[in-house]
Amino acid sequence: MAKGKFLNALLNTINTVQSQNRDNPNEETADSTVFDLLRNKVRELDEKNRDKQAAKGKEPVSVLDLIRNGVEHVRNQNSEDPNVKTAPKAIFDRIKQRIEERPQRRATKGIRRVINEYNLDVSSLPPQALEQIQGQYIDDQKRLNQQYANAIHQLIERNR
Repeated sequence: MAKGKFLNALLNTINTVQSQNRDNPNEETADSTVFDLLRNKVRELDEKNRDKQAAKGKEPVSVLDLIRNGVEHVRNQNSEDPNVKTAPKAIFDRIKQRIEERPQRRATKGIRRVINEYNLDVSSLPPQALEQIQGQYIDDQKRLNQQYANAIHQLIERNR
């Protein structure tokens, strides 16, 4: 997966969310199997990624997208399982929020770099405008990365 640090951070996030959920009297406590499913899904994606099974013969997908999809899969699996009470949506939202922090930090750094390189004075812009620019930056960066991943994937397929 994307480095062991990210995997460990994500597993720690799952543990933290579980503790917060258990300790919060205002939120329904989710069944522990939901968190076990999340941890297992992350480990499964990590193993597939290390074995290069995630991308064999398919269009490339980012690790973050794989994890987001895995969290959604667990959420759907939990809501469909009649034997386990459905966990509050906020649990999955907190985990997804942690996943999104990494691209957000990169975008913030990227926008800051652009502002500095072009000596732009953004002091008169409202924070919402910068957030909108940052969102567009994230979308553009994701599309660019996907194009490069597809091009590299095609080269790999041709050289097999």
